[in-house]
Amino acid sequence: MRVVVLFFAFLLAGCAVSKPDLSASAAQTRRARTSKPAAVGRGQKVGSRPEVTLDEAVLGTVVSVNPALRFLVMDFPVRKLPVLEQRLNVYRNGQKVGEVKVTGPGRDTTIAGDIMVGQVQVGDEVRED
Repeated sequence: MRVVVLFFAFLLAGCAVSKPDLSASAAQTRRARTSKPAAVGRGQKVGSRPEVTLDEAVLGTVVSVNPALRFLVMDFPVRKLPVLEQRLNVYRNGQKVGEVKVTGPGRDTTIAGDIMVGQVQVGDEVRED
């Protein structure tokens, strides 16, 4: 019986909450109102929230190449996949090295394409411009 009473005593003691100091939070609110606004970026109005936009560009990686038959397999993130017949540029170390056309078939995040121009290697970046 004593164990049960002690258990409930500890349980109730743990649930006790002290009241917050309202004068301290009011002082912090006043300081926040009188402080300088954050730096404003280009095209942003003073006092407005920063605008967040999603990157809708198609961006993938070459995972397989068959140079003899001039086709490749590309992998893209789920957020944005290319459409059939879309032309994409191939980059290696920031330099454009080729151009491909998405022909399919596709499965999950990978899709096949034809090499139209240039030399493509595994690991190259594929993107639309």
